[in-house]
Amino acid sequence: MEESLLMKDNSEGDGKAEIVMDYIMSYSLRHAVDKYLIEKPMLCRYCRYMLGVLLDDFSITDTTKIESVKVWKEWQYLDLCVEVVIKVGEATQTYAILIENKYYSKLRENQLVDYKKKFDEYYDNNKEVYVPKANRSYKLVTCHEQENIEEIYGIEIEKTKSEGKKGFKALQFYDLLPEKFQHGDEKNYIYEETESDIFNEFWLRQW
Repeated sequence: MEESLLMKDNSEGDGKAEIVMDYIMSYSLRHAVDKYLIEKPMLCRYCRYMLGVLLDDFSITDTTKIESVKVWKEWQYLDLCVEVVIKVGEATQTYAILIENKYYSKLRENQLVDYKKKFDEYYDNNKEVYVPKANRSYKLVTCHEQENIEEIYGIEIEKTKSEGKKGFKALQFYDLLPEKFQHGDEKNYIYEETESDIFNEFWLRQW
């Protein structure tokens, strides 16, 4: 933690830090919808990029029609469940994203397997939901900045991939932001600020 750009204090362990990330990620993803391109264009572009990464690198531009982004925090102990509706021409595409946030802590055994099972069972069996057969994505977002995050979480991630089905993918905090810049001997990321102090303080600054 001493070398990280995030949470640079003297705490032992994560405490409730992941709850903060849940709220800010929910806030960010909900600002990807079309109306914010007019109200808060810079913020919206960051958030649309973030959403695209979570949707398996879906290319989202200013002309992409994002009709809705709905987020549920801590449903069935899952950090974030996200439903996205995107209009492509005359076709409507629906997506469901399961996000597990980890600041620096490790996963408990079979944690991702259990969460993915709950998530999939809901969409497989609940015929009343709007996106029962949505394209699904599973993401583990961590603040670890080491290049070896697969070594930290790899075993548990591999357990979620069975019979050729899509499993979890690990992402580092800054994978969710575009255009990284590095100066000098230490990491110093410089981004253009948005119209949101909440977004700027959490995503763009050292804290």
